[in-house]
Amino acid sequence: MQNKYITHIIIANLLWSFIPVIVLGLFKEISLVMIIFLRFFCAGLIILLISLLLVALNNRNPHNEKISFKQLLRMLGAKNKAFFNLRRIFYLMILGFFGIVLQIIAYFLCLKTTSIGFTMIGFQLGIILVAFYEHGVKSERLDVFKVLYLVILLFCIGIIVFVKLSGPAQVSNEITMLSVFYLIFYTLCMTFLQIGIGKDRYNKEEMILINKNKNYKIIRLFFKLSLIFLTGIALMFPFIVIVYFLIPIKTDLSNEIGLFFSEFPVIFSILIRWEILFLIFFSTIITYVLIFIANVKWSSYNLSYSQWNTILTIIEPIGGIIFGVILLGEFFPLEYLIIVIFLLALSILLRYAHESRNLVNSILLISHKPGILETLALKLLKLEGVYSVESLIGTFDFLVKIKTNSIKGLYYLKNIGIKNIEGIEDVKVLFIDKIFK
Repeated sequence: MQNKYITHIIIANLLWSFIPVIVLGLFKEISLVMIIFLRFFCAGLIILLISLLLVALNNRNPHNEKISFKQLLRMLGAKNKAFFNLRRIFYLMILGFFGIVLQIIAYFLCLKTTSIGFTMIGFQLGIILVAFYEHGVKSERLDVFKVLYLVILLFCIGIIVFVKLSGPAQVSNEITMLSVFYLIFYTLCMTFLQIGIGKDRYNKEEMILINKNKNYKIIRLFFKLSLIFLTGIALMFPFIVIVYFLIPIKTDLSNEIGLFFSEFPVIFSILIRWEILFLIFFSTIITYVLIFIANVKWSSYNLSYSQWNTILTIIEPIGGIIFGVILLGEFFPLEYLIIVIFLLALSILLRYAHESRNLVNSILLISHKPGILETLALKLLKLEGVYSVESLIGTFDFLVKIKTNSIKGLYYLKNIGIKNIEGIEDVKVLFIDKIFK
């Protein structure tokens, strides 16, 4: 089955949807800063050890190309051309701090000051922001299915806000300007993470190594994920010191930071609580491992991993709202709950229709000038949309398989991306398949 790794994405989003229920109980006894620290620090260490273990296991097999720790360190020092040409280590640090730590801090503050249902709005807003970003950079177009999809998400947001404002007295006052600020802040950080996580490209040395040993891809992903977590936590400490000691205004966050400092003497007793262990293993390590394995193993001929991931992201807010109502008894009238769940499920179908409608698969034949460097195939694979390059003998030198979201995207890649590579002599379209109008 070509898309068998869809289940990985579904399971990961379901596990993430338990987080609000778990942490709301912890907030009564433990600071949210301590929860974040233990969750991502322990998960980062464990994933780092897994990546090093995978290196050792790979190198024990004499048939595999050796992968050294120095190669992973060189990857960190290489420039990431897709992210402002920064060194990759700084790219990972930025993702870890802004995309993980600050996002989760704001997410937890929103949960603590308001309800699960209202907090889940952030996921829908994030999807909408990503959609407009993709439209702005012309990576996707707003067709009728995409517009309906976004309208449904906005309608669901309206229903949730209406329910919270029209509920009982103890519920209707839960939406404050502060909780709205937390919601907007974590939505922006989450949007940045979703956009930024894909801004990473293999350099020439890595592409050569991947062609010799495909295990490098998953080892690299594990190593990269561990550093995102660990560098994010490392940057969290100067941040909380500045907030606690240098900002005179007392806030929800400064109170949480003060509690965090006082909890260090009992940190190990906190660590062994089942809720913390669940967050570390089931809501962080297992979920991210599932997501990364799906990313590495995904077949790109039909809908891509990123497209399916976008489609199924809505599972997390659906699960969060349902578990909040069932397990915590959160106020949400049944008739409105059914409508919201139905509309969010419908949005998944519309998103799938949009992605399928935009799918264009094609094969190009390429010839190059005599004496061209062998790295030409690597240059082709670096182009967005190119997922396979095969050598040929005869009139043409390469058979290139491409997947784009539109005919316009195909010809842009052909005429601007491929033809501008030095040494390319001729490009012919062999055939175009799966076009929906």
